[in-house]
Amino acid sequence: MAIDKERLFDVRTVERNIEKGLITREEYHEYLESLDDSADNAESMEAEFEEGVLEEDEEEEDEGEE
Repeated sequence: MAIDKERLFDVRTVERNIEKGLITREEYHEYLESLDDSADNAESMEAEFEEGVLEEDEEEEDEGEE
């Protein structure tokens, strides 16, 4: 069964694949170096942190369970 190269180097599974011996850490670093730089495609954005939002959500969930 052939495994797609992209799946072997998927960030979610790469450590497991290295531990299993499917790829080496050196192969992974070479793969990362071969990727195109897509920084020019990025867009800046602003975000604002609002304190207490998660706590309010938990309180609403607790009230709904009663």
